[in-house]
Amino acid sequence: LNMAHGCGCLYLLLILNLFEATIAASQTGLSENGSVEPDETYDGKVRPTGDGRYEAYMIPPFKSNHASFIELLPNGDLVLAWFSGTAEGESDVAIVLSRLPNGTDQWSRAAVLSQRKDYSNQNPVLFYDAKGKMLHLYHTQQPTSVTDGIHLPEYKATIWTLNSTDLGNKWSLPWEMFHKDGSYDRNRILLTLNGDWILPMYYSLKDIQNQYSAVQITANGLSWEEYEMKGSNYLVQPSVVRPLPNNRTLMSFFRDKRAEHIYQAVSSDDGGTWSKPEPTKFPNNDAAIQARVLMNQHVVLVYNPTTHDRHPIRISLSEDGGKTWPHYRDLETGSGPEYSYPCILQTSDGYIHVTYTYNRETIKYVKFMEDWIKGK
Repeated sequence: LNMAHGCGCLYLLLILNLFEATIAASQTGLSENGSVEPDETYDGKVRPTGDGRYEAYMIPPFKSNHASFIELLPNGDLVLAWFSGTAEGESDVAIVLSRLPNGTDQWSRAAVLSQRKDYSNQNPVLFYDAKGKMLHLYHTQQPTSVTDGIHLPEYKATIWTLNSTDLGNKWSLPWEMFHKDGSYDRNRILLTLNGDWILPMYYSLKDIQNQYSAVQITANGLSWEEYEMKGSNYLVQPSVVRPLPNNRTLMSFFRDKRAEHIYQAVSSDDGGTWSKPEPTKFPNNDAAIQARVLMNQHVVLVYNPTTHDRHPIRISLSEDGGKTWPHYRDLETGSGPEYSYPCILQTSDGYIHVTYTYNRETIKYVKFMEDWIKGK
């Protein structure tokens, strides 16, 4: 195993012991983070809703659950990662993974993939590399040591990675990929036209006006080159899409730390340089968003249509590459308190799959056809 930045043998053994222990704990839903007695509807079962959708509530491994990420595997399985523990930022918050086997309607109990004492893991990003036949998982990790009664903030975070060569059944040990303080990921990896990977990321620094976004580009998944998104101060968690196939133009949508608008920037050279981000018509509540291009080149965007609360949560649809957004529908209309941090993909049968945080109690999964957004 090639451990980044010269991790010693003792540290490797400590991580190995912790990794084995948490995998065992995940089978029972118990760990230092405490036992879970979830709502009986949080059973992972996919059921029709009666309005053209299907939905499921994940079995929560620990008390608090947030920031999900869904990925499609070549065998048709769906895998879903999120972070789970006592509370965001607390020690031993883990990255966990659930699976929906192809052709079934039951999500599995989540297994713990990455957990480290005195650190909090957050923001998993899954990526299946079809060329290398490997499933990659990236996530952030921040120390939870306390100074003067205050937890060290996110500006001490770094990005870690682990991978699987058997579609997520067995995993390598986690190791540090990006060691610069404040490094954070959140949204989906995109391929350039020549097959390189684009990882959107951002820096969660001490003052929000100094937080900014960038993309990391690699040809092999090991050696990365950073391209800053100029003028992106206050703007984080870029979600990058390609509106037209075989076209070097990319669009990025941003979360706004000032809780005003979703912002948008454009690259005409496949991610190397970016226009200055400009506000869109969409509000933003300083919470995560995600965009996705569908098979018919329509674009969907999931977000909270507000500048304050994390409810409701909405999906909007553009049929002209993001120029106009005539269709939208709320995925959740209740008063929350929180439906947030969406993730989107589409499968070859046309279904759009969306996952999001459900009141920090669990992760909710929904699937529907594009016509559902139009009210058909």
